[in-house]
Amino acid sequence: MHDVDLSVVTWRPEPALLAALLSSLAEAAPALRLHLLVQDNSPEPGTADEIRAMPELALGFASVDVRASGGNLGFGRGHNANARRGKSPWLLVVNQDCVVEPGALERLVETAAADDAKVAAWEMRQVPYEHPKAYDPATLDTPWASGAATLFRREAYEAAGGFDEALFMYGEDVDLSWRLRAKGWRVTYQPRCAVVHRTYREAGEVKPLQVFGGVQTNLCLRMRYGGPARVAQGFGMLAAEIAAPRSFPGRRRGLALAGLKALARAPHFVFSRVRSTPAFRAQFAGWGYETRRDGAFHPFASRRERPDEPRPKVSILIRTVNRPAWLREALASCAHQTWENLEVVVVEDGEPASRPVVDEFRGRLDLRYEATGEKAGRARAGNRALALATGEWLNFLDDDDVLFADHVEVLAGAALAAGAKGAYGLAWETRTLVRDRDAADYEETLHATVHRQPFDRLTLWHHNYLPIQAVLFHRDLYERHGGFAEDMDQLEDWNLWTRYTLEDDLVLVEKTTSKYRVPAETRDAAGRQALLDRAYADALERQRKLVITTSPRAISEMAEAYARSQALMLVTRQDVKRLVLGNRVLGPLAAWRAPAVAWLRRRGFLR
Repeated sequence: MHDVDLSVVTWRPEPALLAALLSSLAEAAPALRLHLLVQDNSPEPGTADEIRAMPELALGFASVDVRASGGNLGFGRGHNANARRGKSPWLLVVNQDCVVEPGALERLVETAAADDAKVAAWEMRQVPYEHPKAYDPATLDTPWASGAATLFRREAYEAAGGFDEALFMYGEDVDLSWRLRAKGWRVTYQPRCAVVHRTYREAGEVKPLQVFGGVQTNLCLRMRYGGPARVAQGFGMLAAEIAAPRSFPGRRRGLALAGLKALARAPHFVFSRVRSTPAFRAQFAGWGYETRRDGAFHPFASRRERPDEPRPKVSILIRTVNRPAWLREALASCAHQTWENLEVVVVEDGEPASRPVVDEFRGRLDLRYEATGEKAGRARAGNRALALATGEWLNFLDDDDVLFADHVEVLAGAALAAGAKGAYGLAWETRTLVRDRDAADYEETLHATVHRQPFDRLTLWHHNYLPIQAVLFHRDLYERHGGFAEDMDQLEDWNLWTRYTLEDDLVLVEKTTSKYRVPAETRDAAGRQALLDRAYADALERQRKLVITTSPRAISEMAEAYARSQALMLVTRQDVKRLVLGNRVLGPLAAWRAPAVAWLRRRGFLR
């Protein structure tokens, strides 16, 4: 049984929320020895005693230690104080307003205990709003781990010196993560281990204290991890922010104070500089520290709220051809999916060269593997995968592409909620410089969301805006319209989507849930595009043979939607009519239009 120290820093805690946190932590007591450490930063002297008297402390913790700080020490200093009192090999840092999902802590510790010895931190996923920072879908490595809920290896935490106590709040978790990575440790994200953290009252909420604290910390971290150019860039951004129109009261004053506080702390950060290494380079993206995925405020539901929510079986279909290193990454991204009612079907076009890689995942995935024996072509391999699949919902994945862990959950949830036959998410076109194709040694040079197209048939008939791995569809579409055209080796997916959407709509979810790779080198990219261009004429000719049955009104709506999607700005007659009739001044005047036209015609001014 593993010993785990639970570090909670409180400041004027809301009793009901703290009780919910403690109860959720105690649920793991049968499987883990939990040592609760609470550092209370509340200014009121009796708060620590109130915490000690909470009945939830008797729910199964192996030990409980509640201390009063006598003042607000800050987030990092409070956790450091807790860590010094603990001795377990694992230290969970968790916010006072979090609630751990059922089974999440047990799974988190089990994952950590079995993980690579160089992993220092395991960040828990937050719901309803997942942090949008990018992470590696195959390894789960992340640029930094949020202090809201992260499990640390004590050895690594102490080697890095814990949180920097000069950072009062906001960004101290980024700093600790970066210091760990600079020392050679790995920091990971664990999407299948979640906490409910209702830190935003509504999507897109702006919190002034977070803005000011985030700016101050960003400037400080530029002094520690960046050169003079990075520091100058930061203060230039601050000047521009102060000069910008005020978005909330006190914004300019708060930003100016943040800059002054950063300057006051400059010696501490300048004289504790951390240099880049081959494995670590600090990333500054504006006031953030990472490449961000779209869809930050896509909501997820707690499993406590929907314990009996139906989760139909989903089949991920992978076509491969003797590329085991790339396939390993694709399978790893499937194994990390938060939607657990999942099977993966792998069909190899040719000899069974990838069987050893598939066998690596037998204990982690419900797998079906088949090799065609001799080359059959991409389309035929895809059709074999469709035939082998047993899921109610289906999703193709090329062997060199990857899915973020919430891909299936996001798309299945959207399709089920809309009553649609399919859904698709945003996908990153990932320009990839391949150094060793056999070993899958590569560098991703650019991530771009090329397609952000709401569903529209006419646009889809003109060009394919649906990357193959971005679409989840109901098997009814396959049963009614069949699989790939087996005499196509390029754009077979476009032909498939065209047939599947003749009668049924798909739902767009504006959240980045997958990555597909394209060559970074110009020559390779040009060769790939030439193949697609040659296939385009054939795909169009096949469209001519398809027939759609629809109403005149539906055709009109499709035409208008297509015109809007292709125009920089389009104002239709209906738009003008709605504008005029909805205006208090123009609306009454419009009532005189018909009599005025009739009067002009009677007098010969109009014909």
